[in-house]
Amino acid sequence: MSSLLMLSPAPLVEVAGGEVVLDVKFVEGMKLHCQLWPGPVRCVLWRDRRSIDDPMRYSVTQLGFELIVLDPGAPVPGLLLDESSLVYCAADDLKHLNLPEAMRGRIGKLVYSVEQALAGRMAAGIAQHAKMRRRIGSVVYNLRKERHLRRALSQADGLHCNGYPAQVAYGRLSDRMLPYLDNRLRTPMIVRATEQEDRARHLQSGAPLRLVWYGMLTPESRIVDILPVAHLLANRGTAFTLELFGTGPEQGRLRDGIAALGLSSHMRLSEPKGFDARLVPHLRQSADVFVSMRRLPTPLSSYVEALGCGLPILGVRNTMWSRLQAVSDAGWVVRRGGAGAMVAAIERLDTDRAAIVAASDRAVSFARANTFESVFARRMTDLRDIAQAE
Repeated sequence: MSSLLMLSPAPLVEVAGGEVVLDVKFVEGMKLHCQLWPGPVRCVLWRDRRSIDDPMRYSVTQLGFELIVLDPGAPVPGLLLDESSLVYCAADDLKHLNLPEAMRGRIGKLVYSVEQALAGRMAAGIAQHAKMRRRIGSVVYNLRKERHLRRALSQADGLHCNGYPAQVAYGRLSDRMLPYLDNRLRTPMIVRATEQEDRARHLQSGAPLRLVWYGMLTPESRIVDILPVAHLLANRGTAFTLELFGTGPEQGRLRDGIAALGLSSHMRLSEPKGFDARLVPHLRQSADVFVSMRRLPTPLSSYVEALGCGLPILGVRNTMWSRLQAVSDAGWVVRRGGAGAMVAAIERLDTDRAAIVAASDRAVSFARANTFESVFARRMTDLRDIAQAE
C-alpha cells in the first residue's frame, strides 16, 4: 500500500496527556491529505515553541494521521524513508536539502514544495526587527544555502511552487513543476451574486468607500504605513471607512496611531473572530476594496481570499502582487514610496466606482478557478501520479 510521508515546518507544542497544540489550518490540510491519498499518511514535525496563528489542542490518537515528533535538528529516521512511497517536503526552511541523496537507492519518490525565492527570503531577513548583525547573518545564510537549495530542487522527482516568485526562480529546475496559489477559500465561501449586486448598488450610490485589510499585524506587513494614508484622506475630505482585522506585534502601534491622528471615526482595528463563519461573510457584505501595503513578495493566501470575496486589491508593488494583478486584472498596483501614491489611487477609485465594480467581477472569476479544493486536488493528483499510487 502506498504511504505518504510529509515533512513540515509547522509549529507544534506538546502538552500533557498525549495531546499537542497545532495550527487549525495545518490540521485541516492534513485531514484532506488523508482523504485524497490512497494509503497511510505520516507527518514529521520538530518540537518548536514558536507562536501558532490559530492554535487548537488535539489528541494525537484522534488526528487521523500518524504524527512523529522529533527534537530540533534531528534527522528523519531512515526507516521512515524506507517505508515511504513518496516524501513531500517543504523546502523553505532549508533544513532538508540532503533528501535527494538520502532517497537514492530507495523506492520512494521525493517532491519539494517551495514558497519563497532567494530575494524574498533575504528581504524578509532584512525586514525583521532584530539587531543588524542578525539581519546580515540571515542574508549571508540564505546566500550560502541557495546553491544547495537549487541543486536539491533539481534532483527531486517533482516540485510544487506556491506563488509566482518561486515559480519564476525555480520552475525551470524541474521537469515536473506544478505552480499553485495556496488559500483557504472553499467554493461555498465565494461571494454570492446577490452580495455582488448589493456591493455594486452601494458603490453606485456614492456612499463612503469601504476599505479593508486583514492578516498578521507584523512589521513585514507594513500595515502601520496605512496610518498616514488614512490621515491624508481624512484631511482632504475623502469619505471612506477602513477596517483592519488582525493581531500581532504592531497592534499597539496601530491603536496608538489611530487615536493620535484622530482617525477613530474612519478606522477600526478588530481581532478576527473566525475566518469561515464571520470574517469571510463580513468581507463579502461590508467591504469594497482590499488594501495592501506589503512590499515583500510573499505568496499570501489573503490575495486570492480577498478576490473570492469580491474585493479587488489595491496593493503596493511587489513581485507577487504585480504578477497576480497582471494575470487576474482584479486590482491595481501602486508604486512604492510615501503615502501620496496610495492616496491618489484611492481618490481615483472613489471617483470611478464603475472600475471597482468591473474589477470585482474579474476578481470572483479568478478566485473560482483557484479555490482551496481545486488547488489542493491538483497538488494531490500530481503527487499520486509521481508516486504511481493507485
